[in-house]
Amino acid sequence: MSKALNLLKLCFCASLIAAPIVLFLGGLALAESDVYFNLKRTREALLAQRQELLNAQHAVQAQLNELQRRNDRIDAYLKDNDNSLRDVEGALRASK
Repeated sequence: MSKALNLLKLCFCASLIAAPIVLFLGGLALAESDVYFNLKRTREALLAQRQELLNAQHAVQAQLNELQRRNDRIDAYLKDNDNSLRDVEGALRASK
């Protein structure tokens, strides 16, 4: 009986020691799983944000290109205007 009682006490003590270890390791595995899930979700959000930024950059670049074309056209009109003005002023001086 004494051996059975000692064995029972030993099993009880072992279970008291083992239970927190098992719970800790299980919690650690769960925490690692949560960390992995959170990292994966963060990665997905960053990829989506990157795509939005690329789309915005493309839209701005298209606007810049259009503005540059308009600026080039205005610059050409100014050069034509300057040439015409110079011709008219030259004609005015010649007619005096």
